[in-house]
Amino acid sequence: MKIRPVILSGGSGTRLWPASRRSLPKQFINFPAIGSLFAHTLERVAGLEGGGTPLIISSRQHGFLCRREARNASVEADFILEEGGRNTAPAIYFAALASDPDDVLLIMPSDHWIDDTGAFSSMVGRAATSCTEGRWVTFGITPDTPATGYGYIEVKDRNEGVMNVASFTEKPDLAAAQSYLEQKRFFWNSGIFMVTARTCLQSFHALQPDLCSLADACWQARIVQSDEIILPRPHLQTVPSISIDYAIMEQQSNIALLPFTGTWSDVGSWDSLSSLIEKQTPEPSNPDQAIMVDTRNAFIHSSGRTIAAVGVEDLIIVDDDNATLIVRKGHTEKVKAVIDQLTDIGNATGTEHSFEYRPWGMFENLFDSAVCKVKRLTVDPGQHLSLQYHQKRSEHWVVVSGTAKVRLGDETMTLEPGHSIDIPLGAQHALGNDTTEPVIVIEVQMGSYFGEDDIVRVSDPYNR
Repeated sequence: MKIRPVILSGGSGTRLWPASRRSLPKQFINFPAIGSLFAHTLERVAGLEGGGTPLIISSRQHGFLCRREARNASVEADFILEEGGRNTAPAIYFAALASDPDDVLLIMPSDHWIDDTGAFSSMVGRAATSCTEGRWVTFGITPDTPATGYGYIEVKDRNEGVMNVASFTEKPDLAAAQSYLEQKRFFWNSGIFMVTARTCLQSFHALQPDLCSLADACWQARIVQSDEIILPRPHLQTVPSISIDYAIMEQQSNIALLPFTGTWSDVGSWDSLSSLIEKQTPEPSNPDQAIMVDTRNAFIHSSGRTIAAVGVEDLIIVDDDNATLIVRKGHTEKVKAVIDQLTDIGNATGTEHSFEYRPWGMFENLFDSAVCKVKRLTVDPGQHLSLQYHQKRSEHWVVVSGTAKVRLGDETMTLEPGHSIDIPLGAQHALGNDTTEPVIVIEVQMGSYFGEDDIVRVSDPYNR
């Protein structure tokens, strides 16, 4: 019996704004004291007895971030990269198609926190036995508060072993959550499932035949590149976007639940994240940036700027990139309302950072006007940008640090700090780094349009 971890890395983690945004969701952020949630997930499954090669399912946009996390954790993995998100049900169906029929799929999000990896491994082993009997198995979390931010699972009879699921319930209001807590037959839905690939496909064919037909057509159109499968946008967009709970679990009979007794968190809000970080380190993780005077029960997170709090209490203060959040503890579930308002007024800070990571490094936007845009490019050691040209802008590069390799037309040259070069509109060009140190370049764009879709790639080392 082979247990194959399936790690779902979708979503944008909007409730952890402003640290988490569309181009850098929460699972990829290196938080103080706990590190990256994605890396934590990889470490959790790496020691599983009978564990197979993990299968990571993500958007193609974030594929290089997933690969970076796996490389940093020294984990070999396979990848399914979607050119458009379709929720968890299609992703799990594709995972089953990509696996051997007898594989036991251990399906989990990439952004949860579980302290006791030993207890988790033990539960996986117990659940795998039920999976080989043709059952879906889910992990339930015993609730200790009437939380309204989780889905709930009701069991038919409460015991200490494997329980039979009676129903799945979406996030309830406070009165219903209080009732669930008192009845003691309800568990929080952890979003962790186990099932054999064969049983998974059988369930989908029985309960979602139309989805299967469209997903099969998309699978036939897949692009295979080494250890990754790319699902192209035109075919993927025809597949219904639906969660595994709606598509399968709420209709499937014979589902088992195992209660997980270890510490679990979906790290779904600043309340839960701050509590998690404070448990790991009671003192501020960045004391030189978090100054507190006559302040009680406050949490401060800063990505670089010094934050001083005087005479306040029960606050969470988050300063990240170009936005600052100040929220009273216990109210962080309402952060989504902030993003909605920013979106309504056309303020991009609700969804985008002023920087973006790329397979070759990152860029930061320093200045943006109607006729000029200025960026700082950081090219990682051994990495190269694509050979490209632009139809609506010219560029001027100044090397700030490192040794840059530049191609302009048919000429290749080396630029040291202080050297600069003009890139005329329409000229083919490329920037690279053949050294062991980062290269930093200031890029000044001049023209009528500065969108990323004005990049015409002639060749690309990352097959974009």
